[in-house]
Amino acid sequence: MTKKSILGQGLVESLLVVLFISISVLVLVSFQHYLSYSTNFTQQQIDANALAVQETESLRDFQVINTTPNYTAYSNIANGTGTATVGNTTYSLTWTVAKNTDPTYTTIDVTVSWTDRVGTSQSVRLITKVAGLDPGSSGTFM
Repeated sequence: MTKKSILGQGLVESLLVVLFISISVLVLVSFQHYLSYSTNFTQQQIDANALAVQETESLRDFQVINTTPNYTAYSNIANGTGTATVGNTTYSLTWTVAKNTDPTYTTIDVTVSWTDRVGTSQSVRLITKVAGLDPGSSGTFM
């Protein structure tokens, strides 16, 4: 082998190493973008779940069964909408209420919707039932 062919092999090997490192860096950058999106989306889901639980808890926080001035009443639980902003995300809340009379309970269906950072519509749904029992008798024994 001549000296020129040995020098040429070193150049080709160096170019292959640079190509391999370049491709590896590109793959890592795209993976980092995916991880960043995934982390952001997970945080938005956590925030949406917290908003759904908060709205559900506020609807079930009644003091009396029937409408009474200056008190929150079970009979006043009704459908509604709202918005909330957490961080840089705005969430839309919608809740529907279905009342049952035998036994007395209310089904609350809360949906929290938002648009993620790539423009995809996302939502979280929470359904719960609230018994129509007088909170004043919660400390009594049967």
